[in-house]
Amino acid sequence: MRFTPIIAALLAATPALSVAAPRAIYDSDGNGLIEIEDLQDLNEIRNNPSAERPTEIQGTHLYGANGGCPASGCKGYELTRNLNFDTNSNGRFDEGDQFWNDGKGFEPIGNFNLKFATEFHGQSHALLNLTINRPGEYFTGLFGYLELASIHDLILTADVKGGGNSGALAGYAWRSLFQKIQAETKVTATASEVQNCQPFCDARDNGGLIGSGEELMINRILLKTTVSGEESSGGLAGYLSDSNVDEAGVQGNISGDKNIGGLVGRMTATSSTDPTISSTVKRSFVAVAASGRTQIGALAGSINKTEISDSLVSGTVNLDEQIYARAGGIAGSMEDSSLLRIISTVRLPEDSDTTRFIGALTGESGGMTLTDVTNTHAARDLAKRTEGRGYGSLIPNQNFDLAHIQCASVADACDGLQFSDWDSSKNSKNETLWVFGTQEQVPGLKLSHASLMDADADGQADSWPEIAIPTDPDPTDPTDPTDPEPTNPGKPSGSSGGALIWLLALAAVVRRRCQ
Repeated sequence: MRFTPIIAALLAATPALSVAAPRAIYDSDGNGLIEIEDLQDLNEIRNNPSAERPTEIQGTHLYGANGGCPASGCKGYELTRNLNFDTNSNGRFDEGDQFWNDGKGFEPIGNFNLKFATEFHGQSHALLNLTINRPGEYFTGLFGYLELASIHDLILTADVKGGGNSGALAGYAWRSLFQKIQAETKVTATASEVQNCQPFCDARDNGGLIGSGEELMINRILLKTTVSGEESSGGLAGYLSDSNVDEAGVQGNISGDKNIGGLVGRMTATSSTDPTISSTVKRSFVAVAASGRTQIGALAGSINKTEISDSLVSGTVNLDEQIYARAGGIAGSMEDSSLLRIISTVRLPEDSDTTRFIGALTGESGGMTLTDVTNTHAARDLAKRTEGRGYGSLIPNQNFDLAHIQCASVADACDGLQFSDWDSSKNSKNETLWVFGTQEQVPGLKLSHASLMDADADGQADSWPEIAIPTDPDPTDPTDPTDPEPTNPGKPSGSSGGALIWLLALAAVVRRRCQ
């Protein structure tokens, strides 16, 4: 994929490959995380299954060794520097790169038979130019298959071609944490041509970061992406169930057939008989161009049993001339879900065909009432309709234009619209979440890691944070606080506590799934 000129300059200045010398110590600071110093180390992770559970990678060894690990053993991995998959530094993926692999690129770490089940701490370092070229192959991504894993504090740029369950960072994940990740990705999914490929023949469940996942915690994400697939394609993830998304910023172009969304293709419950809300999306920003045949929304293609709150959605939604197609500014279809403090400046197509269902908020609503949609405002002039839904159970109509949304604020009303009490919403740093600019600006969101706004409602964030490639430590400088040598106590430790508290609690009470 192509990156912005700033990113290209940063990539050119980043060493393509720093090959670590053979070493006896793999956890130099004794924090329980094995240090990944080069691409060969990264690739070697796949060859070190747990002795106790040989179907899992638990971060206990690298090259069969664990020198420096505490007495209790190591339980994960951490990056010590930036790594660039463009190892010959020529700006393209070719046979001169270390992980060319006859054009297939990097092989995903982990699969259904050998799951990645531990922590990967990026230490705010970057993995650049990850290239995977495996059309039709399922569980495709940097990590193919994760269970009870934690991936955090990482920068990623990637171009991934796969099949079903493909994402730049993870193909599939169960009960895992994704936190503090900034990425620019391109994910292209195509159907498998291999015989007897069921149930993963179709190019479904694909996302810019995660292909599909169940019971995930995803927070503090910044993602620019282009995703194309078939069914259930989304900017962040293709399919999520029983999961929580918080403080995500996504800008992208998402295309496919059915269940196409800027944040997630399909978000649902694993049990259709459970009356409780299973998933949440809160404090999130989405600016997207979404297109497909049916079930298309700027935030999600379809959602079921999901609470959405304090989120801002902009962009465009386009759909084919398909009879009974469903599309909306928020979702193509919504069932047993709720909206609270939502702004949509999504442009929808004009449509006089009564056999297609397009609503300012959703194409179809089910199991919902007027009280399930609160303080939610879609610009009716951009949506080209006032009806909140195209078909289904009654939800509120939308009675304000873009100009009303721009001129109203917490303190000031604009023709009846006022964002009263919206200043009570806070980000994860307990700062006021909603930002109100001038009377010609759509409100924005101040997330803990970025401020995002589309003031003129053109479908693009006004100022998207560029990826800043961190400086690698200087191993010869004893004053460098990021020096990986164990003689320097100032090296950042690997958070074996905070990032894994949630996972350790789960591990204590949850029976692992059958292999």
